[in-house]
Parts: sequence; structure tokens; C-alpha cells
Amino acid sequence: MDDLFDQQFLASLERLALQGRKIIAGKHSGERRSPNKGSSVEFADFRNYTSGDDFRHIDWNAYARSERLFLKLFMEEQDLLLTIFLDLSQSMDWGQPAKARTARQIAAAFAYLALSSFDRVAIAACSDRLSAFLPPLRGRGSLHRAWDFIGGLPAGGSTDLDQSLKDFGRYARGGGMAVVISDFMSPPGFQEGLKYLQYLKQDVIVLQLLAPDELNPALNGDLRLVDCESGEAREVTLTPMVIKAYKRKLRQYTETIRNFCYQRNMGYWQLSSAEPLEDIILKSLPAAGILGRR
Repeated sequence: MDDLFDQQFLASLERLALQGRKIIAGKHSGERRSPNKGSSVEFADFRNYTSGDDFRHIDWNAYARSERLFLKLFMEEQDLLLTIFLDLSQSMDWGQPAKARTARQIAAAFAYLALSSFDRVAIAACSDRLSAFLPPLRGRGSLHRAWDFIGGLPAGGSTDLDQSLKDFGRYARGGGMAVVISDFMSPPGFQEGLKYLQYLKQDVIVLQLLAPDELNPALNGDLRLVDCESGEAREVTLTPMVIKAYKRKLRQYTETIRNFCYQRNMGYWQLSSAEPLEDIILKSLPAAGILGRR
């Protein structure tokens, strides 16, 4: 994966951080604020002293003013576990450029962001099931292992996001952030799988990745279209009216995904595989609130 990124792009990544819809505590010391209150140096809040509390945390200045005992609370810094779900079914290995290549690039950039921030990252490959899983890694020294795993994953098979995401249950260990990269062309559905991730206490980000010819088909005339996953073929005559109807159906489907995500407080953004990676990571995803400045 090293040839996908130049040093200037990696330097730009250093200025970005993952922005979850909510803060989820990790298990290890890191750089991310946790909702738990601990004993680090950054002040967070006060609360009333109760019997059994550590008297060393009493704010004696507040006591001198009010003659009431208050405890100082401090913000713990904990890491985040990011799990990247990478759809590598046969439909993702289509388009110019292929969606699978762009999806790998995005996944590799997210892995870099997490590991360079002292967070942990795990990677899951999806098709009709969870076909491969890389357990959580931590530290910059693990970056090439993550990239090698992403680059070595084969593309192929049919798509069942519901089943793939539910398969994650046997690997899940506590809450975290889940980024799902897919075209969402999943006939069995995707809603139950995404809801299951939330049940597993995952902060879910959905990235729908489509090829240029899916977003704006440049076809016309009499054609024989073949489904790249099922092999089903259909003879069609593509006229401007048919293309218009296709675009309307695609918009409706996109709205279905977007509305589902918004109603369940998941992040959502649609991307084109033709969009340069630098624009995706440095412009589109920050604009969507998925990435932010450190």
C-alpha cells in the first residue's frame, strides 16, 4: 500500500483526527477524551463530596468560599478502537476506477489516522459473510501490517452486508467506532447489520462508494447487462427516459440509506470512486464532520 500515499499526503493526515458522533471510552491510555472521569491533569468538572471519596481530590479553595466540600473531576485520556469494515464483494471490483481500489485507499488512510493517534484499529473484510478479520493493532509500528492486510485481501463473491456485520459479533470486545465502506448493493439488506453494530456499542460511520458510471451512466442503445455477482443477464434498450428513471431510483435508494443513518444517529456520506483520495480525506470527509482537525 506504500505506493498509494506520498509524504505530503501523509503529513496532511497528521493534522486530522477521527470525529465520532459520540465519545466512547477505550481500554488503554491514549490521546482521546473519555466520558469517564479519572485522575489526569485536565480538569473536567466538580461534584459534591460523599463519604468514602478520596479527600486528596477535595477543592479546598471552594470549601473556603462556600464551606461545602466539592471533589475535582479530571478527564481521562483513553484510546479508541476503530473497526474498518471493507466491502470487497464482486460488485466493488467494478468501475473506472474500480470501487475496491478506492475503498482500500480510504481504509488505509483511516488506519493511518487511528494508529498515528495512538488509537487501535481492526479491519474486517465483507462479502456474503465476514471473510477475514485482522484483530486490533496499536502504534505506528503496526501500520505496515495493517496496510499489508488491506492490500492482500481478495475481491469477489456476492454481497450480504447484514450477515457480514452480524458475523462481527464473535470478535467484538466492547464499544468503539465502526466505519463501513461499501457500495451498499446488498440484496439481503443492510439495516439489520448496521443496527447490530449499534447494539455492540459501535459509533457507526457509513461511507457509500459508487463508481462514476453508477452515478451518471454513459450508456445508450440496445445492450445486454450482466449482474457481476449473480451472473443474471437482461436485454435492455437504454434511452434518455430509461436513464432518467434509473437516476431517480438511485436517488431514492440513496435517500433510504441516508435517512436510515440519520434516524439512528449514524454518520453518512456518499463518495465517487473517481474522486481523488486527497479530496475525499482532506475535503469531503471533514465537510461531512467525519474527520476533524487535531
